Amino acid sequence: MTWDEQIAKVLENVKLRLGLADGTRDALITSYITEIGLRIKHYCNISSIPDDLVYVWTSMAIDAVRVDLPNVDEIADSVGGGSNVKVGDTSTASGGSGGELSNTAKSVIDSVVFNYKMDLHRYRRLRW
Repeated sequence: MTWDEQIAKVLENVKLRLGLADGTRDALITSYITEIGLRIKHYCNISSIPDDLVYVWTSMAIDAVRVDLPNVDEIADSVGGGSNVKVGDTSTASGGSGGELSNTAKSVIDSVVFNYKMDLHRYRRLRW
């Protein structure tokens, strides 16, 4: 698959898993997918992402979206009613209102890649 085809596949998977309607926040979610994809390539020192990592990439993108956009109604609804999302030291209540997300969100997004080290490590290449 090409880079654009991979992004489209990951977007399709993210929307399916989050239960989002077609056209709902596509551009915003695509930006997270692209960022996570670039971080995967950087971490693994590879120029293209193997098709085997599409579902790992999907899970990473979902984590990043849920952490960085907890107050967006469509995203908050995907977490479940009345529950809290906690990643690292950042916690937020679902439901689209209420809790503020701290400035640690960007560092949490950075740590998403490291939370998936086990899955990414087998694809990592040495840089000479």
